[in-house]
Amino acid sequence: MTKEQLGAFIAKNRRDRGLTQRDLAERLHITDKAVSKWERGLSYPDVTLLEPLAEVFGLGVEELVACRRAEEKEAAEQPIKTILEISRENIQSDRWKTMLRTALSALAMVGIALLVVWYSATFVHEVREDSIFLMETVGDVHYIYVEHEGHLLRLRCGDSVDFHAISPTNERGDEIVYRLDCRWNRRTYQGTVSSCEMTDMYVLGGMMDVETTAMSPEHINFLFGHTLVLYTREKPYPDPFGEPRGQVWLWDYRFYTGVLNEKTGVWETGEELLVIKDCVEVTAADFDGDGENELIVRTRYPEKPYTVYKEVDGEIVSTWPEEVPEDIGEALRGIWEE
Repeated sequence: MTKEQLGAFIAKNRRDRGLTQRDLAERLHITDKAVSKWERGLSYPDVTLLEPLAEVFGLGVEELVACRRAEEKEAAEQPIKTILEISRENIQSDRWKTMLRTALSALAMVGIALLVVWYSATFVHEVREDSIFLMETVGDVHYIYVEHEGHLLRLRCGDSVDFHAISPTNERGDEIVYRLDCRWNRRTYQGTVSSCEMTDMYVLGGMMDVETTAMSPEHINFLFGHTLVLYTREKPYPDPFGEPRGQVWLWDYRFYTGVLNEKTGVWETGEELLVIKDCVEVTAADFDGDGENELIVRTRYPEKPYTVYKEVDGEIVSTWPEEVPEDIGEALRGIWEE
């Protein structure tokens, strides 16, 4: 505070109170010349006069000495306080935003990691070498089926796959191995194949094709256009992918005509009609209601659980129904299910 600042402050407050220099001097018991010197910035008031001078103006001594009323100081400081408050709020807001961004980033990284794990656990993209188990056309869409750990992968043929050029076997009946570029879902066992190229390899027997003694021949009447058809069950083995493990057994079934040896009265092996590998059970019934028996087979695959074989124009053909009547289903139950 300078003399000039104090003098100007005294003069302003005196005028605001409607006092003359003489009026102020009389209240302070001093001369008006002393008041004049203060207001012109020529001298300071005596220390003993600060308190009574402040009382005349309705001020505190600290306000007089500061040359500013408390409300003016507060008003002057308010913008600063407001700026500081805004700054604090902004800092707090920025802090929360930073924490939120950090949390969201962490959640996003966890989410991406979980998505990668889920995707890897669900979808497979691979090039595999397999024989073709089944070919199927539904509407205008072509599918091929390959085996995978006790399941059938249903692969939709892409535009680059020549479906009609694919043959599961060669002229000798050996299964042809194809190189497949495919992508499939582990949960649904369905996918697509974008490339299907024949290799120079063939499948010459199944994984459990071992020499075993066939069970005693059994017979089915009126099947495949024959009055009597004999069959044997061969090469039993536990399905490595079946549930419950160790209780699901698979068999090969061999069907052939029987020739009666008139000398011995024993039915002997005639023409081999059909061989079915790795299946659970078979039964004969009039499945389609045409008055002729068909052979119904329960396969090892949950995706295609049933196959029906029948004779058409001297040739045995197969179809793959999604379900069978209850009585036929009962006849196809395994021992472990009874």
